[in-house]
Amino acid sequence: MESNNGYGQEIDLKDLMFAILRKWRTVLLVAVVLAVVLGGGKAFQALRASQDVETQTEAKDEYERELDSYTTAKESGEREIENINDDIEAQQTYMDESVLMKMSPYDVCEASADLFIKTDYQVMPGMVYQNADYTDSILQAYQSAVTSAALQENVAKTVSLEPQYLKELISVKRGSFTSGTAADGTVGYARYTNLLTIKVRYSDKEKAQEILDGILSNVTGLQEQIAATIGPHTVSIVNQAVGSTVDMDLAKQQKDARDQLTDLQQSLSDKEAALKELKEPSAPSLGKSAAVKAGVKYAVLGGVLGVFVVAFCISAVFVMSDKVYAAKDIRRRYGLDLLGTVAASDKKLGALDAWLARLEGRRVDKDAAKNGALLAANVENYAGEHKKLLITGLVSEERLKDMVKILQKTLEGYELSAGANMLEDAETLKKLPECEGVVLVEQTGVSSYVDMTQEIEKIKSMGKAIVGCIVVEG
Repeated sequence: MESNNGYGQEIDLKDLMFAILRKWRTVLLVAVVLAVVLGGGKAFQALRASQDVETQTEAKDEYERELDSYTTAKESGEREIENINDDIEAQQTYMDESVLMKMSPYDVCEASADLFIKTDYQVMPGMVYQNADYTDSILQAYQSAVTSAALQENVAKTVSLEPQYLKELISVKRGSFTSGTAADGTVGYARYTNLLTIKVRYSDKEKAQEILDGILSNVTGLQEQIAATIGPHTVSIVNQAVGSTVDMDLAKQQKDARDQLTDLQQSLSDKEAALKELKEPSAPSLGKSAAVKAGVKYAVLGGVLGVFVVAFCISAVFVMSDKVYAAKDIRRRYGLDLLGTVAASDKKLGALDAWLARLEGRRVDKDAAKNGALLAANVENYAGEHKKLLITGLVSEERLKDMVKILQKTLEGYELSAGANMLEDAETLKKLPECEGVVLVEQTGVSSYVDMTQEIEKIKSMGKAIVGCIVVEG
């Protein structure tokens, strides 16, 4: 079998995890030490601070400041949430009940009427004195009256609508055209006419006409009042029509209303989340109880820190180490046949260590006779015609001699000899040419891959067969 000198090391996370778990005693010890040191130190500091009058006063003042800040922020947040809820309710009511919000911008029914308002004003040519022209004032009076709350409330009663929703359906504009020359010489300035245009929008033509009729009936009553207050005039309806139109401005207005509701709901969610995150400050704990709490808190922190520190160190050693970790690594790295595994010590494992060994797949059987028979059977199967075998490896010479004794009890017709580490012992190198095959004995945590590679190269250079490898689980 060819040794794989170009093998790239792979980190098995499962092996790394068990390498840490198998050191549970060290992990526990360091965790307890750090827990005692940090917890005890912090408890001592807290107890000493609690006995200082100045420290107690500062702690109380700091608590009162934090409590005032918390109370102010909480009350402010609750007021803001209440106001936003009111705004959401009002906006939702408007969206549900407004006629304008429920109209289709692509089919707006519109009723309109043009009112011509004529006064008795006349220009007197050649006269220095001219009569006052009250036409603009009269038109402004009609425009203000039609858009006033009082008139719209009267109309709302007749058409069964809320005044606030009727107001946005009505528009009143004074007619204008661009013509003439201004006094300063400007050509093409805007001039107002004596026309007053009233438009009513609704989702159906009949209702739009009904609202317009209600407005016009009120205009008739306004004529006498305005004539008596400002000046005589006549009002004539010169054009009245009902039809449908498309109003994209209405579509934008509806979208803005929906966006406003969405923004309010998002703002409410943000305010509620911010209020929920507010934490009421805890009153300062002084005396022995505070020292105990501080000690327990830092003891837990020290214990966790100890676990992480030891785990990090073990992980670093695991990654950097060149030692054999498990039998499977030898097979994967060198392709050697595994003849079996034996325990490094006859000492019985504890319940936790035995459980971890079983989870990882390591042998925990301490029956030497049974293990010896299994090893001998595997050696006999893999050795084939090679009867003169050299038992060598990177373990101690005593371990190699014991392995020879164990195998010799079962193997018949085989000549077994033990040879210490051939990288350090010349006698083993002298025995190597005389044998027919080699059985390697390596120990996890003791044998290194660098030394094993040299072992295998020496054996191969002598043209000797490697029967397999026996792994001592350390």
